[in-house]
Amino acid sequence: MRTIPAELVKRYEAKGWWTRDTMGDLLARGLRAAPQAPFRVHSDVRPWAGTFADVELVARRLAAGLRGRGVGPGDVIAFQLPNWMEAAAVFWASAFLGAVVVPIVHFYGRKEVGYILDSVAPRVFVTAQRFGRLEYQPDLCTAVPVVGVVGDDFDELLAEDPLPGVLAADPASPALIAFTSGTTRDPKGALRAG
Repeated sequence: MRTIPAELVKRYEAKGWWTRDTMGDLLARGLRAAPQAPFRVHSDVRPWAGTFADVELVARRLAAGLRGRGVGPGDVIAFQLPNWMEAAAVFWASAFLGAVVVPIVHFYGRKEVGYILDSVAPRVFVTAQRFGRLEYQPDLCTAVPVVGVVGDDFDELLAEDPLPGVLAADPASPALIAFTSGTTRDPKGALRAG
């Protein structure tokens, strides 16, 4: 990741263009502003309807469950899920923990998923038991310490009590690695701070 000159950081912060907020801080503030906003998933497989507050509760319970398993700021959390409620919950939980989130395109196959997991060495991987032509392949994630499968054992990752607040993290540290198909044979990861 490129180092930003201290002078530039100071100037941008003085002008209010940059803050010391992390992705988790921004998310928590946004959720507090609109807890009753509707959150709907239109899906033949896992339809879901509720509010931002409902999803936040799942995310905070997941964050607490992962924190109890030793996951925290700077750790990598990867997930491969379609646009289900659980995808939002995993993303939000990662932000609350100050973890680096790696969303994997839901239609990537074995080769791409294996490459990404090998590249980022996540502490956590969340995926679906089955979606379309894809099916959970346990041998792909044997090196990942914490694995959760939506449609099987995902709920076991949720703690009883939700994580309060947001864990302190360096806002200049990596927050997201987004993989895209590259012009060569392997997906390319773009790093974002946050």
